[in-house]
Amino acid sequence: MPFLSDPFYVNFYGGEPLLCFDLIRQTISFLNGKQRDFKKTAQYSLTTNGSLITDDIIRFLAKHRFSVVFSFDGFAQDIQRKKGNFNDTVSKIGKILGYREIRLEINSVFTPETVDYLSDSVAFLIDLGVKDITLSLSLLRPWNQRALDRLQNEYARLRKICSSHYRKSREIPVKNFRQDKTEGYFYCAGAQDRMAVTSEEHVWGCDLFADYFRGREKSPGYNDFFFGDLDTFAQNHKKIYPKISPHYADLAMDNFATPHRECLFCSNLEECSVCPVVAALSGAALGRIPAYICAVQKIKIGARQKFRKEIR
Repeated sequence: MPFLSDPFYVNFYGGEPLLCFDLIRQTISFLNGKQRDFKKTAQYSLTTNGSLITDDIIRFLAKHRFSVVFSFDGFAQDIQRKKGNFNDTVSKIGKILGYREIRLEINSVFTPETVDYLSDSVAFLIDLGVKDITLSLSLLRPWNQRALDRLQNEYARLRKICSSHYRKSREIPVKNFRQDKTEGYFYCAGAQDRMAVTSEEHVWGCDLFADYFRGREKSPGYNDFFFGDLDTFAQNHKKIYPKISPHYADLAMDNFATPHRECLFCSNLEECSVCPVVAALSGAALGRIPAYICAVQKIKIGARQKFRKEIR
């Protein structure tokens, strides 16, 4: 803890972290005691699909002022998740919204098969009272031209929904459409402002790298991104961190490329952000962006640019 920022951030995610709710309780109890020793404040967040949420858990989250990222796919919920899950999840979202101490964000994921539900789902969440909505697109499988055309249409509808809502409330609930205050090119934040420890007590710059390299322990890039086991890293972090972290720092948009050209020469470079691991999980190498992901990005950037112009 002497090396942590103030405040420092502790994120619980998985899998489903509420499967280990007792461990979450113990962790927070431990950290709260250490906060007094080191005079630093912890801020907690939890990513959950909501299936194990109870009233007691909601009260616990409120007591410790959690930020909660709720995975809920809107009207695609019963298609992509357990059938009949929609109403139960909406009920739990409503309960969480009743606690001002909890900052709620909804993360909705859409695929080429469910993209037609995107704009209607956002409209539903806005009417429900959700203030922070993140739209995610599953990129593990290619988006063909038909799916891209449907995505273009859905983002056009989404832009109108958000513009209308902004004129009434001066709020932009869809985080994808908000003004990005950062300057410069997108870079992987792994090992830069975050670290991750897996259940096997392995240390990575980000949890996604653990997923990507699982089963690839003999691949050439494995040792470039793996910080080692927790005990070894804790004892030798001053030597290990400077050796490994530069490999993460190299994962920036100006070093990426599509099949057609280097990203450095794209006019959208400063507005584009592609997680290198998400792109690699589709079958590409780290730092290589498949053509369909580039096409998806251009649709998203174009819609955001038009929205920003409309509300000026």
